[in-house]
Amino acid sequence: METVRVLIIDDEKVIREGVERALSGKGYVIAKAESGERGIEMIEEQGFDIVLLDLMMPGIDGFAVLDWVGINNPRIEVIVITGFATVSKAVTAMKQGAFDFVGKPFTPDYIRIVVGRAVDKISLQAETEMLREERILSMEAIQNEQSLLKTVFGCMIEAVLITDPSSVVVHHNPAAIKLLEIQTDPVVGKPLSDSIKNDGVVQMVHEAIHKKMVVTREFAPGTISRRYMRAHCAPVISDGGTVLGSVTTFEDVSTQKEIDRMKSDFVAMVAHELKSPLASIEQMIYALQVNCDLDQANSCNKLHNRMTVRTRDLLRLIENLLNLSKLESGTVVFNLEPTSGHEIIRDIVEVAKPQAEGKDIVINFNPCPEEWWFNVDYDHIRTAIMNIVSNAIKYTPEGGTLDVTTSLSGGLANLVFKDSGIGIGQEDLQHIFDRFYRVKGKATRHITGSGLGLSLVKEVVEAHQGYIDVQSTPDEGTTFTLSFPVAEVVTTA
Repeated sequence: METVRVLIIDDEKVIREGVERALSGKGYVIAKAESGERGIEMIEEQGFDIVLLDLMMPGIDGFAVLDWVGINNPRIEVIVITGFATVSKAVTAMKQGAFDFVGKPFTPDYIRIVVGRAVDKISLQAETEMLREERILSMEAIQNEQSLLKTVFGCMIEAVLITDPSSVVVHHNPAAIKLLEIQTDPVVGKPLSDSIKNDGVVQMVHEAIHKKMVVTREFAPGTISRRYMRAHCAPVISDGGTVLGSVTTFEDVSTQKEIDRMKSDFVAMVAHELKSPLASIEQMIYALQVNCDLDQANSCNKLHNRMTVRTRDLLRLIENLLNLSKLESGTVVFNLEPTSGHEIIRDIVEVAKPQAEGKDIVINFNPCPEEWWFNVDYDHIRTAIMNIVSNAIKYTPEGGTLDVTTSLSGGLANLVFKDSGIGIGQEDLQHIFDRFYRVKGKATRHITGSGLGLSLVKEVVEAHQGYIDVQSTPDEGTTFTLSFPVAEVVTTA
């Protein structure tokens, strides 16, 4: 496609320049505007393909600019720039037509990834538009080139139905039978309503023919197919202005809808999980400000401890989100070095002791007699193992135990974490490594978490050529086993 034109609209100079530096060298034509008013002027004067838009600006804010773009130039892909504190506003912006959002602070890699996705969408839309224009042929041309049409139709993954002015099917491709799950045979020569038992499709074709306009509709699973379908119906008009029929294409957008749903769930979850601990901290700070020495249960010391715990929960969530994002995008660089297995476990156990002591949980570390080493990125492995230990303490009732043991076998070091916690049912066990999945039940109702910790553990373990296994029995406990290749450490005298 032609050179992509990008406009950065933000009242903060450091953000404008930071985004410009992140996108430099990609071949984009980049312009900057310091306000919503100036941004609209530049769009009117020059036109752009992609706009990176700050929501919170003085004067005309990002929402007003987004509305203006939607009315006057809807082909522009808008990427919202927002902070964690206004992530809910980003959700609103996406419902108003924004393509995606970037949270502050952001990394140059993530800016490039999001803009790259927008460029890919623009390219696909251009190709789709070109294909659609090629499909809207006159009925006479179709009759004269049936051989070529049959070949093209046979290769298309989209379903295509062609009707005459009376909505009688005159042609279709093989994909139409499969995607629309049509049971009638034959389809050609019969009214469209005989093959597709949905009034919405029939009305769409009728509207396109009689109003001489392109009509687009979406159909949920269970209406015309088990898939989520998007249909585009265009009239076929002769040079003399006579409507010769219609061409309707149906594309499967189930994957896109699922991604959109996951993105919405993700944004909602992040907003909730960030809001809850921050609200708690705010309340505790207020209590301290008004001198909370009313009784022993609300002593300042205890409030400080609770504030510390909630802050650590929030920081752990943000750290997990960032690490998962980097692992998914492939931007993580692992600095592998020989590391003592027992040393890293002792360090983690020592750090976790205050959390365990707060619930009278005893941590027993029983290392194997042999010292062993493995080639790992220290920080990432420490984070993964810390997640396992922290979860064990979190889901173990007061007075319980956590046994940590190690063993060597077959060139592998096995790290076993066995707790006496509430356990996990078999129906939940198969999903515990899914992102954002949390076991729901009476026992877990008051336990906070994002459902990201174990996803991160699995990603990190597998990135180090390791294996992870879990066994659990409800009301008895859970055992996690992490296995890693042992490294050969050469010592010099």
